[in-house]
Order: sequence, then structure tokens, then C-alpha cells
Amino acid sequence: MRYILGPEIFWGILYLVSIWLGKLNQTSKSLDPYIESLWFWIPAASILVFGLWWMPSVEKNYLLLRVWICGVIGGHFVIEKALLAYSEQGPGIGMGYLAGLMLEFFVLMVGTIFIWIKF
Repeated sequence: MRYILGPEIFWGILYLVSIWLGKLNQTSKSLDPYIESLWFWIPAASILVFGLWWMPSVEKNYLLLRVWICGVIGGHFVIEKALLAYSEQGPGIGMGYLAGLMLEFFVLMVGTIFIWIKF
């Protein structure tokens, strides 16, 4: 039971949501304003992964390494899949991908510093 909660589950759920969002936007195109802002909201939601240190049932060995690996790989795939759902691809969505990954690295660095200070 100790291995069920972790960053892998978090990023897996976000990936499934981004696939679902892409399928919803194929027919209506009404979700484009929301998809356009996901470059910010996906890294902002990844702050929740650092809450795993306060859960007693989570295995803490190598947790920071797992958070970083899953954050970089999962962040790439989730942001890419979510922004590909935008109906009219262009340079704005490409820049949203780059900005989302840069913000994800920033969130990971700040979260790591906070965890090192706190624990």
C-alpha cells in the first residue's frame, strides 16, 4: 500500500485528463481558451506533488528523485498532449509549451529547495 501514492500516479492522471481534453476539443473547439492557458496551470498543479512529504503512508526513499524524473518526463508529455488539442496550431502554442516546461523546472527547483529546508 505504501507504493500506490506517488508522483507517477499524479502525472498518469494528468496525462489521461489531457487525452480526454483533446478528444473533447475535436468536436466543439469551445475549449480553446482553456487549453491556451494550460501552459501555466499544469506546472501550477504540480506543486501538489510536494505534498507527498506530509503523507505518512508514502515511501520517502528516493521520493525527490522520483518527483524530478516524473516531473520532467510527465510534464513534457502532459503539456505536449494538452497543447496539441488546440484547434489552430501556431507559434503561440509552441511558445506555451516552452513556457510550460520552463515553469515546470522552476516549480521543481523551488519545491526541492523548500523540501530540503523543511525536512
